[in-house]
Amino acid sequence: PFVPTVVASAVIATAGDDELRAKVLPGLADGSTVGAAALGGSVTVSGSTVTGDAGVVLGAASASLLVVPVGDDVAVVDVRAADGAVSITSPPSLDPTRRSARVSFDGAPATIIPGARQVLTDLARVILAADAVGVAREATEMGAAYSKERIQFGRPIAMYQAVKHHCANMAVATELATSAVWDAAQAAKSGGDQLTYAASVATTLAAPAADLCANLNTQVHGG
Repeated sequence: PFVPTVVASAVIATAGDDELRAKVLPGLADGSTVGAAALGGSVTVSGSTVTGDAGVVLGAASASLLVVPVGDDVAVVDVRAADGAVSITSPPSLDPTRRSARVSFDGAPATIIPGARQVLTDLARVILAADAVGVAREATEMGAAYSKERIQFGRPIAMYQAVKHHCANMAVATELATSAVWDAAQAAKSGGDQLTYAASVATTLAAPAADLCANLNTQVHGG
């Protein structure tokens, strides 16, 4: 799972110490370690172990490394070294290409990154927003290309006003969301309140844009 692994990698690269980065980032980069990141749950820490419910975690069913919020901190858990202290249940998913799983811990050994919860939230929003913008742009380009090829009543359907409106609405939503994601990505260089604000804006625009463009693309294709 590419996106969850990137989220986990970004958090560790940004907020982890040198020892943690050296230990886990090479595996996350070369694909030998699969990451996932929780954004909610009720996990608590005791010493160097974590216990509790991490909630529904995107990509957790395939993950060997979990990044989980614990209060204001973040815990990094190596599933392979947890010796049965991590429970991962993967129920049927509406999206079989991007499965989520329920994760819980019972005294699982963890590395704690102090004060990193906001970093996790912000970077997850930026990365998921970028992913959503990719969906929106691909749907827009597919719809526009098809409208130029499909002939109806002797002319391409791109010449009809209703189809033009769909394509224009897709293009506008995609461009607005793309600009917001670029702004958030730039803010990620410095972090702080500006990143929190920009990441929230990017998510607010990108998720509905992906939904809108996927829907309108289906309509342009005759669905």
